[in-house]
Formats: sequence, C-alpha cells, structure tokens
Amino acid sequence: MRKGTVWSNITAYGLAHAVVDAACAATLFGVLKAGSVDASTAALFILVYDGIAFSTQPILGLLVDKYMQPARTAALGMLLVAAATLLMRWPLLAAVIAGIGNAIFHVGGGVVSLKLAPGKAALPGLFVAPGALGLTLGILIGKSGSFIAWPFIVVLLLFAVTILLLPRPDFPIPPALPQDARWFEAVIALLLASVTIRSLVGGSLVLPWKSDTTLLLALTGAVVLGKALGGFLADRFGWTAVAVSGLVLSAPLLAFFTPLPALVMIGTFLFNLSMPVTLAGVAGMLPGKSGFAFGLTTLALIVGALPGFTLLRTWTGAPVFIFASTLVSIAALYAGLRLYARTIRPREG
Repeated sequence: MRKGTVWSNITAYGLAHAVVDAACAATLFGVLKAGSVDASTAALFILVYDGIAFSTQPILGLLVDKYMQPARTAALGMLLVAAATLLMRWPLLAAVIAGIGNAIFHVGGGVVSLKLAPGKAALPGLFVAPGALGLTLGILIGKSGSFIAWPFIVVLLLFAVTILLLPRPDFPIPPALPQDARWFEAVIALLLASVTIRSLVGGSLVLPWKSDTTLLLALTGAVVLGKALGGFLADRFGWTAVAVSGLVLSAPLLAFFTPLPALVMIGTFLFNLSMPVTLAGVAGMLPGKSGFAFGLTTLALIVGALPGFTLLRTWTGAPVFIFASTLVSIAALYAGLRLYARTIRPREG
C-alpha cells in the first residue's frame, strides 16, 4: 500500500474526527447555554447522547465488518451529525441523531485506522487523538453561546466528500489467530478491563483549575499528544514497555498532585500512551472484526464513565481511589499484553 494513500486517509479521518466531536459537543452544550432546557434536563440529554454514541458501536461495528464500507459509513455519520446541528429546538432529537451519527462515524473511521496497518498501534492513535481537541473546543463554543450551525455543516460536508473521493486503500488480510490460541477470552477481558478502569479514573479526577481556558486547552493538548504519540512509541520500543510504564509513572501524578497543573499534564500525557495499544490489542485478537473490536473499547469507555454520572463520584475522586484504580488497570494491562504476546507474538521493538 502506498504511503501517500495511508497518510492521506489517516489525516482526513483524524481531522474529521475532531470536527465531528466538536459539532456534537457544541450542539449539546449550546442547548444548555440557550436556556431552552434547565441544567438537569440538559445533563440527561448529554447522558442519552453518550449512551447512544458509545454503547451502539459494537453492533454497528459488526455491520461494517460484514459489509466493509467504512468510508461510506464514516460519511453517513458526518451527514447525521450535520443534521443534528440544525435540531437545537428539539434537544432530545438532536442528542439522539448526534449520538447515532457520532457512533457511525467512529466505527467507519476506526475500521480504516485499524486496517491500514494491522498489528500496529500508531495509526489508531492518530485517528482517535484529535477527538479530544474537538470535544474541548466544541464544549467551549457551546458554552460561549456563539454556536452557529452552518460552519460545522460546511466543514462536515467537505470532509464527507473528501473521504469518499480519497483513494481507497487495499486493506491487508489480517493473519488468523493460531488454532491453539488459549488466551483469547482472557486477553480481551483484561484489555477491556484496563480501558474501563482508565475511563473511570479519567472521569473521576477533580481539577478545579480546568475552569481556566488556557489550562484546559493545555490539558487537552496533553491528552492529544499522549494518544497520538503513544502508538508510535509503542510500535518502536514495545507495547508493554511504553503502555505499562506510562501508566506506572502517571499514577502518583494524577492521584496526589492534582493542585499542580504542570504535573497533572505530564501525568495525563503518560496516562494516554496506552490508549492506542489497548485498541490495537483488542483488534489483534479479533482479526477481520476491526469494527467490533473498536466498538468494544468504546463500550468499555462508557461503562467506566457511568459512575461519574452518579453519587459515586464523591468517593471515586479520592486520591487513594485514583491511585489504587490505576494500579489495577496497570495489572490488567500488563497481564493482557503478556498473554497477547504469547498468542500472536507481535513485533515489540
């Protein structure tokens, strides 16, 4: 496969990811700023959106795996998100349509990122990373009261057309798992457990200084860089070495130094190095089912985020809980990657 085809595809899908997440967030938070619903109702709509956007992806992924039209799938998702930006007068409908569109786009783009270089973590990281920036910018736009639908619609349509016109990559046929693979269920369960716990930790951190826009954007930059560079570093120096070491070093920084933005940003960067690895690892255990694998990781994310919507948040944010949870995630990730290496023996640096 030509490098130009690979990089044009992953660049387009990654940038489109940022716009999709920004449009969804700006729409939902714009509803709250407009005052058409109260804060508790707006929170419910956001929960509906999150539930649809994250929990439906495994099913959608199976459909994409079967019919293998990821570009058309991603473009359809963008069209639905564009439509949702026009539905702010009907916020529940906007949340539902945005959630469906977001899920469809993610599965289509996720399949492309995983199939461009099977067994590697770099490209999935590049696809996922811009979403964090889009989400933050979308929230800021929505809260500012300056949300306007048509710029998002124009950009989404341009990206949809671009993706449909890009040279279609010839996806390599993924190698089948060895017939004597004994750790199939264990590897998937351990990697997804690590994702779930990391989501719980990330959603439980109490960072009052995030109200400062400059610090919030800097923190978002740490998330983006961690996800974007994590896959490259892991492919170069070893999945286990990079992903596990990153979590180990991040644990005390995120648990006990939350009043210090600089240290939290370093911890956040290190914490996110493991994201591309777990995604590529789950996909590696499900050859030919990249969409389903991508969807399983997003399902794990929403499961881990659920306590943040409940009263449990009052104690999941405690430093000792953050530290202990991160240690459990480290153990699950280490065990999962060691069994992964025994099963399909990836090139680990």
